[in-house]
Amino acid sequence: MEIHYKNGKDESILNDERKIKKHYNKSSINIMNRLTELRAATCLEDIPICPPPRRHKLEGEDRWSVRYTKNYRIIFEPYGEYNINDLKTIKEIRILELEDYH
Repeated sequence: MEIHYKNGKDESILNDERKIKKHYNKSSINIMNRLTELRAATCLEDIPICPPPRRHKLEGEDRWSVRYTKNYRIIFEPYGEYNINDLKTIKEIRILELEDYH
């Protein structure tokens, strides 16, 4: 999938292994693994719902997340042209944040 970012700062950090390690310390390996999986997928349906990524839709929103630690998630939304009811059509996403939303 093609990945877009909420802002230039996030894009700069999440596209540079050294910066990911600096900003996210212990979680950096997991974040890099999730980003690799997202980039390698052809569409959102390719991301498994079982752990470790555990893709799931956020309740009441057109946003999804994947887990990178027990409580922390990469939260993203579809981007470009897609049918919200067909995950095969979601081929681009925009990363909104990395956070503990619990």
